[in-house]
Amino acid sequence: MKLKGLGNRAYNVLFHTHTVAGIVISFALFVIFYAGAFALFRHEIYQWENPNARVQQRGELNYEKALEEVDKAYGLDWHAVTNIIFPEDKNPFLLVYGEFHDTDSTTERMAAYVEPGTYRVQDIKKPPTTLGETIYHLHYFRQIPVIGLYLSGLVALFFLFASVTGILIHWKNLLTKFYAFLVEGKWKQIWTNAHTVLGVIGLPFQMMYAITGAFFGLLTLILLPSVLFLFEGDSSKVFNIIRPENGVELNHDAKPAKNITLSVLKKQIEQAYPGYHASRAVVRNYGLEDALITWKIEDGKGVTSRGSIAMYMSDGVPIDEISFSPTQKNYNFGVIEMISKLHFGEFGGFPVKVVYFILSMITCFMILSGVLIWRTARDNDKYTQKQRAFHHRVTKVYLAICLSLFPAMAVIFIANKLVPMDLEGRTSLVNAVFFSSWLILLVIGCFWNSYAKQNRNYLVIGGILSLLVPLANGVMTGDWFWATLQRFPNVASVDISWLLTGLIALMVSFRFLKLPGEHMANMTENVKQATIKEPEAIVEPVMAMDTGFKKD
Repeated sequence: MKLKGLGNRAYNVLFHTHTVAGIVISFALFVIFYAGAFALFRHEIYQWENPNARVQQRGELNYEKALEEVDKAYGLDWHAVTNIIFPEDKNPFLLVYGEFHDTDSTTERMAAYVEPGTYRVQDIKKPPTTLGETIYHLHYFRQIPVIGLYLSGLVALFFLFASVTGILIHWKNLLTKFYAFLVEGKWKQIWTNAHTVLGVIGLPFQMMYAITGAFFGLLTLILLPSVLFLFEGDSSKVFNIIRPENGVELNHDAKPAKNITLSVLKKQIEQAYPGYHASRAVVRNYGLEDALITWKIEDGKGVTSRGSIAMYMSDGVPIDEISFSPTQKNYNFGVIEMISKLHFGEFGGFPVKVVYFILSMITCFMILSGVLIWRTARDNDKYTQKQRAFHHRVTKVYLAICLSLFPAMAVIFIANKLVPMDLEGRTSLVNAVFFSSWLILLVIGCFWNSYAKQNRNYLVIGGILSLLVPLANGVMTGDWFWATLQRFPNVASVDISWLLTGLIALMVSFRFLKLPGEHMANMTENVKQATIKEPEAIVEPVMAMDTGFKKD
């Protein structure tokens, strides 16, 4: 079945723009999707990375006592916005984000968590570990000062363009190519088929990520014209439309008062909305007469199932004008929350995150296949030897950047366990080990002159390091995955996932990949058996030398 395609001129224009856009952003897009796949589970990873979090919640935490301890440690400015994130199975700590005044009266932001049972306050600005957050920030290029977030947004925007043009140029034979996908023939055709089919399979997922990623990365730039021309440069007015509770004026000179406690109000909210739980609260003027609290509630299932209920702590009565129940909300709140849930996979529970992870890995493979298509399409007599050498170097560097991230990701997990928890500045050391190992592996990969070596060596190195992750956790903490399946399933799932990853990587590297020397031996044998009527006997091993994959 063929669909009506584009005209020749339109096809050529879109084909070349698709190719240029894709090759320019390919390695950056790979990093975004690969790191983003791990970032989906950053909350589940937390108990694995921080052994202190491997405690089972016993009874209800006294939130008032916890906030008192935080206030003693910092001297909080309760007039400012204070965010409280409540404990859950993935993270048993009470998290508090707020403001305080330094000795020179300057306003400083604070972040801390309170341990259950001991009520010990730990400064998050100097956390014992940030493994999950490091990967999450890499997903947004946050490690690049100032412009990192904007770069990720621009990459997402170009990805949206590449996705649309890709569908248009393949539209005519889309169904034919999809159902006729074969892993036979020349490698250029195999990569092209894989690129097309995987692109179609993951298209809704990729389009969603392209749009939401561009939204989050470029939000400030998107809002800039509105701030300048509609709100006279006052950005707070824009955000008050999205979060109207922040626009409520409170009395800065309000007197202390004994209000309804957080525990009582939390139970009241969860009883009013059965099936929903209060994940966090935003408080202003806490402990004063007009203390205002906004509860963020959700059920973790639906895409539009979040709600925001605002009330004064003096009476606990919801304020209808600035409250949005999960079933009744305004357009602004509904769109923002839906985009957030779609982007981070915060609906449908753990299975949805697994699906997101698989689709992210498929997208990563699609990106690499696009790079190899670009390379093989230019390996012909239309290009000079100098141009072909340049294409080869670019491909080699791109593959090194992308493929080296796999073993480097295993390195940061291992380093998180080998560096002592009480070592001063351990988070900076762990992050330095991660990025330096990525750089070293990248540089080494650039000296492997064939793509076969890059593919196989990175898989072998990554596979071995993956197997060491659960070993490092078991040796350093004593929590082997078979012992934590019942008590801490999040910890066990991380170990088991790395164990399976290592086994699969090693199996693929030795079962499906061959090094150039091995291909030469096969090619010599095939040449002896080849005839003029069977040219594919010679072509196939030659193409396999370039990619590293062998064919059964």
